[in-house]
Amino acid sequence: MTRLWSKGQPITVTTLAATAATEQAELFSRQGPEIEDVPYRIVWQGFTHQVLEITRYWRIDIDWWRERIWRAYFKLRTETGLLVVIYQNLIGGEWYLQRLYD
Repeated sequence: MTRLWSKGQPITVTTLAATAATEQAELFSRQGPEIEDVPYRIVWQGFTHQVLEITRYWRIDIDWWRERIWRAYFKLRTETGLLVVIYQNLIGGEWYLQRLYD
């Protein structure tokens, strides 16, 4: 069963750019998107989850003529076994968990 929150649940994300983890940087350069500011660790419901692998990355920029939605999405797997889709609101910078795969 997959859980989906259409507007997302707020989460705290530490990005790779905010850390000094060289090994993790090498992992993301091989397996993740070719951007510098990728999720490194997420905190959801009071638990910290270390990102193990980013399996997909994409961006959307829609409805710019009404209420703009501009987001960066990451489908990722954590060391604690979560497979999730998270996104960052690129207008305000907030992070959200949108989908949890069981």
